Amino acid sequence: MQAAHCALVVALRYAPDKEEFAIVRQHLEIAIALSDEYHKLFWSIFWKTSPERVKKRIRSQCNQLAFDTYSHMIELALLVNEYAAKQTSVGVPQPKEWLEFIFNLKCAFRWIEREHPTEINILQLSLL
Repeated sequence: MQAAHCALVVALRYAPDKEEFAIVRQHLEIAIALSDEYHKLFWSIFWKTSPERVKKRIRSQCNQLAFDTYSHMIELALLVNEYAAKQTSVGVPQPKEWLEFIFNLKCAFRWIEREHPTEINILQLSLL
């Protein structure tokens, strides 16, 4: 989750600072906050010496945080696609930081999907 968190933070630096992009930035900031909370929670105990019930509770909370982070990232991606389609249809050229923004979002998705595929898939299936 730490790698995804770092990529999200860098993506926020390159995110367009436009009014119509505000909701995207908001989802990005929420995803960053959730991934930061995950990191703090995960390292809040000593894993070798903590009781199993504490480990289980922390794992469960971390899984929920990973899923919530991913959910905001999915919403963010949908909004970014809509924004890009609107800008392209009007003929507005992409900002010079756009490629860095997209690259970091792709990295964040790749890393969170690689680190937490089970947690994300199980929670998605349980919602159906």
